[in-house]
Amino acid sequence: MAPSNQNNELENQELEQDDAVIAKAFKGSALVFVVLGLLGGGTYYILSQKPKPKEEVVQETSLPDRREMPKVTVPQVKWTDVTAESGIASFEHKSGATGEKLLPETMGSGCAFLDYDSDGDQDILLINSCAWPHDKQADAPATTLKLFANDGKGVFSDVTAGSGLEVEVYGMGCAIGDYNNDGRVDLFVSCLGKDLLFRNDGAKFTNVTEESGVGGDPTAWSVSSGWFDYDKDGDLDLLVTHYVQWSRESDLAQEFRLVGGSERAYGRPQPFGGTFPSLFRNKGDGTFEDVSKESGMQVMNPATRVPMAKSLGLVFEDFDADGNLDFVIANDTVQNFLMHNTGDGKFEEIGALAGVAFDASGAARGAMGIDAAAFRNDASIGVAIGNFANEMSALYVSRTRNLQFYDAAAIL
Repeated sequence: MAPSNQNNELENQELEQDDAVIAKAFKGSALVFVVLGLLGGGTYYILSQKPKPKEEVVQETSLPDRREMPKVTVPQVKWTDVTAESGIASFEHKSGATGEKLLPETMGSGCAFLDYDSDGDQDILLINSCAWPHDKQADAPATTLKLFANDGKGVFSDVTAGSGLEVEVYGMGCAIGDYNNDGRVDLFVSCLGKDLLFRNDGAKFTNVTEESGVGGDPTAWSVSSGWFDYDKDGDLDLLVTHYVQWSRESDLAQEFRLVGGSERAYGRPQPFGGTFPSLFRNKGDGTFEDVSKESGMQVMNPATRVPMAKSLGLVFEDFDADGNLDFVIANDTVQNFLMHNTGDGKFEEIGALAGVAFDASGAARGAMGIDAAAFRNDASIGVAIGNFANEMSALYVSRTRNLQFYDAAAIL
């Protein structure tokens, strides 16, 4: 076939193929236009329809005359005062107050139940203060600590004489623990001035303050204290908190007065400087090492760079369930501390981050007494703090022990 005829046939075939493609595309386009027309018409129909008015359903309600509150049965706990028949009524606390209105006179002293003689029942130790050195009368009887032995029936007898505890100090509190692992409970006494450590030797207590190294600063004002094994080495370490930097001279130099009053009044903690807690690591040989600085106890006021703590209460607990004991310090008029045990011999202060430092408005309160417990019988932990007059008590709760608390007292 000639080349020209072949070219004509190829062109005719291409034209036929193009016509088929165009016809197929036209049919598809027509179908699309039909579908769009149906959709558009349906949409127009739907939009052009007026909504039918809803039928109003009127329900008759009857309101009660008054709100019915759920009935709550409050547990009844009956307490009976057995002080007189118990044998401890003879104890009288001596504050040393004679009219100068010195701040330490406002503090009551601590006490403890302890089985000092290992006979299976709880004895009682009462901490005492004493007269001020400038007021001390030469012929006045000594006001010492008092130890009362339990006869097993709830009647106590004064066994202080010969116990080794017949010492006169301006005592504040005490902590009971077997620091030397000999099976007998020992005694630490926090004081205004030098603190005391008594080793229980079975027949009596022996003052081992000097050799142990826990006496502290003789000018310090120690308050709450406690034994705990912070480094998990099998022996008890000692934490001691302090209130404010105080002296008789600095107290008397300030003219404290009640509003409208003309006589001197007891002062507030605000004019006195803050302090640092003290942590003593048990070396296992009867002596202790002061590790306060390297362990993170020296918390400074971020604005003034001076010691912040003005401590009164102390409680230990593993707040994040990591196997390491943490603790909360209740501070008076400054923020509370939550000292988180990082497990490497150090603590980080996270009170503000955890939500236990302030009240709901961000203000510090006059925190004093403190306790912690799993009071809901579940995974949550609560920290209760009693604050100063006219201030709401706090109940900081963490639901999952994640170091995040909210003050449940404000919403109960």
